[in-house]
Amino acid sequence: MPTPFVVWTVAAVSYASFLLWYLPLWRRVSPQEVRQVVAAAEAEGLSPERLAELQRFLEEDRGESFVIVNLLQLREPKADARRAMEVYQTRFMGRLLRMGGFPLYAGRAAMARNIEQWGIDAEGWDAVALVRYRCRRDLARMILFSLEGDTREFKHAGLERTFALPVLPIVSSVSPCLLVGLIIALAAALLQIVAG
Repeated sequence: MPTPFVVWTVAAVSYASFLLWYLPLWRRVSPQEVRQVVAAAEAEGLSPERLAELQRFLEEDRGESFVIVNLLQLREPKADARRAMEVYQTRFMGRLLRMGGFPLYAGRAAMARNIEQWGIDAEGWDAVALVRYRCRRDLARMILFSLEGDTREFKHAGLERTFALPVLPIVSSVSPCLLVGLIIALAAALLQIVAG
């Protein structure tokens, strides 16, 4: 049976590994990466105003994590669109998970029309997803990845339109660092008790 020293050493290494994966740790966007993303977005037909806003967002990188709110409307027929999106999301999320990003929430629309909207024509959404990004550099890399080869084709085959808005945290009721730390500490304590 493992000794207490081994148990707590493994716990400490596990938590340190999680923090290295989860925290931004000064992963800033380089000027070259900004240029690459802006050029790729321009080739996709992004308007000059949106290009300028994307460039500003990347250049003002303060090394913090954030969430992107995604609204998705699928193409018709929906069954074909869902199959295309499953391929795209599997590739996208697989890459994002390796960078410390992950979906916080995803769901299908429960109503055909919005309960409330002011000043915009934005109905007909099929799904919503909140996706956590470790840093803006990861977003830059994921934008480039999503425009590569047939990954882009699956995205376009699945989506009629999309809305993506980066959101910086103000208040959060959950701290993953604290939660994971507590889980690891609890597991280590239980293992030590069992080991006697």
